[in-house]
Amino acid sequence: MPNHSAPQRAVPGSGSTLPDLTGVVLPPRFRSRHARIQDVDGMSSLINEFADARIMLARGPLYLYQNIQDYRVITLPVGGRETVIACGGLHVLWEDLTEVRSVAVHPALQRRGVGRSIVLDLIEDARALGAAHVFTFTLSPGFFASLGFSAVDRDTLSPVVWAECSKCPKFYKCDEVGMMLHFPPQDQEQ
Repeated sequence: MPNHSAPQRAVPGSGSTLPDLTGVVLPPRFRSRHARIQDVDGMSSLINEFADARIMLARGPLYLYQNIQDYRVITLPVGGRETVIACGGLHVLWEDLTEVRSVAVHPALQRRGVGRSIVLDLIEDARALGAAHVFTFTLSPGFFASLGFSAVDRDTLSPVVWAECSKCPKFYKCDEVGMMLHFPPQDQEQ
């Protein structure tokens, strides 16, 4: 398998920029890895497919290149080419606060543990960084609750969250739920 993903090929006639993954069989075990520059085309296609449906915020190539170290991906060989099937980012907001963002799984592979795997790896990254809290805004609160996150009142959020939010086109009419995961104090000392 090559060590980078190829530009994504669209599903013919669907209006999608994503490759056709119907019928793709997931391996029994898969893990995310840190994203590489060569993954940006696949990540951008995946994220922006959901952004077009107003499910998440768009992320252009410049943003993804500049923040590549925040991201993890899961790839599979499809048609002899490594293809990004899922991605997600962990952004440090402050000394004790990280944010999970841009979690996207190819629509044909959802509800198979792929998103769970990405988010669990991002949580471990946050723990390894020494963060006390992992935050996210989401339209899928049940998914994040299943991973230990709890809904939070927007009025209790750190000002650094609002600084990030002020850049968002949904700022004045946000429909997302803020959720937080707190690490026990002993986890932060490791």
